[in-house]
Amino acid sequence: MLKTLLILPLLFAPACSGPASTEATPSGVQELGIPNLVAVDARLFSSGQPSPAHLAALSAGGVQHVIQLRPATETGSGWEEQRTAELGLGFTRIPIAGNDDMTEENARRLDRALAEAQAEGGRVLLSCASGNRCGGLLALRAFYCQGATPKDALALGKRAGMTRTEPAVRRLLGLTEE
Repeated sequence: MLKTLLILPLLFAPACSGPASTEATPSGVQELGIPNLVAVDARLFSSGQPSPAHLAALSAGGVQHVIQLRPATETGSGWEEQRTAELGLGFTRIPIAGNDDMTEENARRLDRALAEAQAEGGRVLLSCASGNRCGGLLALRAFYCQGATPKDALALGKRAGMTRTEPAVRRLLGLTEE
């Protein structure tokens, strides 16, 4: 735990200002053990499924809200509401079961949830099982809600963890397969 707390200042140093960072995750973050954790920008992190201990470390480091994209019925999920409440964190669940849920409507739901969470101050963790759904939905949010070009939105999604959702996201962005 002490090692985790010593690394938190590195994790939560501002990565950039503005809508999206092109910088890698701050050094030392891998030692926290959070799967596929990426600093999307200074106030938003994307990751795979955090553990209860990860949430405590993130809370100590300034994360004030968690947005979970896994449906509560998905194996290994459904406990996050209770843990975030115990830690005094805000929590939002937007159930994204797979590619069929990669939609403009869900991108707009994410945009609203992020706006509400960030209005409270602090940092936000967006998570799913691996970071894949996070990256895909962030790409769609960048395109539909922030005016990013399709190529820039796709690049953001890849930096934020998109892998298997890429074909569905490409279709929605109007991009042909490479």
